[in-house]
Amino acid sequence: MRNHDASMGVAMDIHPIIFVDDNSRYLRLVETIVEQTGIYAHYATSGEEALRILQENPCEIMFTDLNMPGMDGYKLSKLAREILPGIRIFMVTAAASPYVSRLATLVGISKVITKPNRADQLREMVKDATPATWIASKHCGNGG
Repeated sequence: MRNHDASMGVAMDIHPIIFVDDNSRYLRLVETIVEQTGIYAHYATSGEEALRILQENPCEIMFTDLNMPGMDGYKLSKLAREILPGIRIFMVTAAASPYVSRLATLVGISKVITKPNRADQLREMVKDATPATWIASKHCGNGG
């Protein structure tokens, strides 16, 4: 995906990420942290909304909650892979366990992460999952 920066007159590569969580307060905290990294990101409060975004805005990485009303993180991950077979998926959940990790592997989730609650933990989660050049470049704006 390319983004044109009119102020600089150049086209730049952007690497979009999507964060999916039904807790809008938690999602706002994530958004605040991600904005500080300069990473281009989309945010969704449901699996259905995330799938609509992915169809229109292909993302390279998805962070999803496990327990959400309607569509859980497992089903979302399976359907997201049908749309974008190469997407890297991380499940972020307070319910992390060996059982959750086994099921996650079956639907193509790269890693299960215990849901961080502090800003420094969120920053580390994003940093660990994304290439350093995405964060260091600081060229991406906030997505919708």
